[in-house]
Amino acid sequence: MVHRRLLYDDRLGVGEPLNETAYGEGLVIRGRHFLILEPPTSSARYHRVGAQRLYMHPIATFALTQQDYASYSAAYRQTWSALTDTLPLNVHLLTLDQLGPKDYLIRVEHYFELFEDDTYSQPVTIDLQSIFKSIGAINSTTELTLSANLPLADMQRLDWLTGDKESSHVNVLEEKSLKGTSVRLIPMQIRTFHVTVT
Repeated sequence: MVHRRLLYDDRLGVGEPLNETAYGEGLVIRGRHFLILEPPTSSARYHRVGAQRLYMHPIATFALTQQDYASYSAAYRQTWSALTDTLPLNVHLLTLDQLGPKDYLIRVEHYFELFEDDTYSQPVTIDLQSIFKSIGAINSTTELTLSANLPLADMQRLDWLTGDKESSHVNVLEEKSLKGTSVRLIPMQIRTFHVTVT
C-alpha cells in the first residue's frame, strides 16, 4: 500500500481517522510499482540490483555559463571517479568521505542476504588499494565501528543477561582483522574503514 485516506476511524488501532490534508485538500500520493517476473532462484539478483539502480540513479544537474563548451571543459573537470576498478555486483560503496588531505572514510556493504542467490550470496573479497588507486597509495587502514566513532578493536559490546540468565552475546565466527588492504565481506555485512594515503 502506498497510502490510504479515511474520513472515519476504521477501528484498526489508531483511534482516529487517517485524514491527512495539505492546504485543505486530501493528500494525493503517487508511486511507481515495479513487477519482476523471475523464478525464485534468480529473483533476488534482479530485485537487489534493480533497487540499487533505482535508488542510486544519477542526478542530472544544469547550470548557465557564459563560456562555450570548449573553454568550459578546458577550465573545469567534467568527470571524476574515485573508483579505478569496478566493484563486484554484490558490493556497494556506501561512503567515501575525505576527512583530511590524506584521510578517507570508506564504508562498503555486501547487500545480498545469505542463501538468497547461488552466486551473489557468497562471501566476497575486495582490495581497497586496487579499487581506490585514484586517491593515492594506501599506507594504513583501520577498521572502525559502523558509526565510525571508534576503532573496531577498541569496541566492547554490552553483554545483557536474558530471562533465562544466558548471555545475549552472539559469537560471529567472522575474522575481524585486516590483511593489508584486502577486505572480506559476508552477506549483509557493512564494514567501515579509516584509510590514510600517501
